[in-house]
Amino acid sequence: MSGSGDHQERDPFAPIEASPRFATPLALLAAASGVAAAVTGLAAVLGPVGMGLGLIAHVKGSRLGMPATVLAGLGMIVGFSIILYLR
Repeated sequence: MSGSGDHQERDPFAPIEASPRFATPLALLAAASGVAAAVTGLAAVLGPVGMGLGLIAHVKGSRLGMPATVLAGLGMIVGFSIILYLR
């Protein structure tokens, strides 16, 4: 090891201390895309996009990130169910 005695290795699986500064709008976009996936016929596109935005918001530290991800997933399931029912 080199001469830095105060250097501690960071656990790669430890939660990241992040500022939720820009995370809440991402969570709101994720929730809106989940609702839009259930209402429109674009569940195959808007569902995964909403889930991705919700996960990004969750990683950035928003407390609304994971609920928005779940809402987008449920919206995608409801949207696919409606599409399959109407065929």
